Amino acid sequence: MKREEKAAEKLASSKAAAAEKLAAIEKKICGIDFSQTVYDELEKERGELEISIKNLKDTISSLSAQIQGRLAFDYTDPVRGFDRSRVKGVVAKLVNVPRKENATALEVVAGGKLFQVVVDEAITGKALLSRGKLQRRVTIIPLDKIQSKQITSSAINDAQKIGQQMTSTVYPAIELLTFNEEVRGAIEYVFGSSLVVEKPDAANKICDITHTRAVTLEGDVYDPSGTISGGSKDNFGNTLAHLSALATAQSELVEKEKYLQEVSSKVNSMRNNFRSFEKNCLDLEVAKAELESINKHISHTSYGMLLEKFNAMTTEIEEASAEAEAMSNEKETKWTLFNHLKEKETELTRQRESKLSGIDNQVTHAKKAVMEFSQKARDVCTCFSIIIIFNYDPSVIDFSVIFSS
Repeated sequence: MKREEKAAEKLASSKAAAAEKLAAIEKKICGIDFSQTVYDELEKERGELEISIKNLKDTISSLSAQIQGRLAFDYTDPVRGFDRSRVKGVVAKLVNVPRKENATALEVVAGGKLFQVVVDEAITGKALLSRGKLQRRVTIIPLDKIQSKQITSSAINDAQKIGQQMTSTVYPAIELLTFNEEVRGAIEYVFGSSLVVEKPDAANKICDITHTRAVTLEGDVYDPSGTISGGSKDNFGNTLAHLSALATAQSELVEKEKYLQEVSSKVNSMRNNFRSFEKNCLDLEVAKAELESINKHISHTSYGMLLEKFNAMTTEIEEASAEAEAMSNEKETKWTLFNHLKEKETELTRQRESKLSGIDNQVTHAKKAVMEFSQKARDVCTCFSIIIIFNYDPSVIDFSVIFSS
C-alpha cells in the first residue's frame, strides 16, 4: 500500500475534496429553514381550496341566476353624488332564514312585501321614484315613516300555551329570521303581525282565540277575518330558501378565500427557501455522484484494490476482536455459573448425607421399638392363654380360639 500510495495521491486528494464538498452541501441544506413535507402539504391544501372556491362560485352563480330576476333593483342616481347606502335593498335580501323548514311559512307571511325596497327616508324614496329611472314598478318602505304592527305579549303567551296543549311549536314569524337591526322597522312591518305554527289544527285554534294571523309550516294561512288559504305551495319558500343558501355559500366563500390568502402567503414565503433547498439538493446529488465516481476509479487501481483488501481485513479483525471479547465475557459468565452450581452441589450433598444419617437413626430406633413392642405383645398373649386354660369351661370356650391365641 505504501509503495502504491504515491501513485494514488492525486485521486486521494480528489476524494478528500469531494467528500469535503459533500459535507459542506449537507451542512448547508440542514441550515435552510425549509420542510419539504410542510411545503407539499400546503401546496396540496391550496389546490383543494382553489377547487372548493370554484365550486362555491358556481353555486353562488347558479342561485343568483334563479332569484336575480325578482330581486333585482336597478336604478340611476337621482342626484349627482347620491349616497347609495341610503337604499338598503329588497326585503328578501335583508333577512336570513337559519332553518330551511321555515322558509315556506315566512315567505307566505311576507307575501308581496318580500320584494319591496327599504330606504332610509321618505325623501329618498320620492327621489328614486321621480328621477331613479326604475325599470319596474316597486313599493318603497321608508324607515322614517313606516308603522310596524306587532303581536302583543299576551297574545304570544296565549298562543304558545295552546301550542303546548296541542303539541305544536308556535313562534312569532320575526323570531325565525336574522337581520341587521338598522332595518328592524321594515322587517317588523313585513313579518311582525303573524305567527308561524307547526300544525294546522293548532293554527286554526290560535287564530280564533288570539285573533292573530297564523301560518303553518306548509304555508296554510288562518286569518282573523275568517278566511283560510292554502293548497299548492307552487314556488313558495324557494326565494328565501335560495337566498339563505346563497348567503351561506357567500359567507363560506369569504372564509375560504381569506384562508386561501393565508396558505398562499405561507407557500410564497417558503418558495425562496424552496428554490435554495432544491438547488442544494441537486448539488448534493452531483457531489454524491462525483464522490462515487472517484471511489470507483480508486477501487480499480492497485492502491485501491489493496486499500479495499486492507479495509476488509481491518473490518474482519475488528469483528473477530469483538467476537473474542464477547466469548471471553461469556466464558467468565459461564465459569461464574459453574462455580455457583458446584457450591450448590456440595451444599446439597452435605444436606443429603445429614438427612440420610438422621433417617438411619430413626429406622434403628423404630426397629428397636418394634422389637420391644413385639416382646411385650408375646408376653401379654402368653398370660392371656394361661388364664383361659385355668378357667376352662368346655361348654363356653372354643378350643380353636385358645390355640390360635
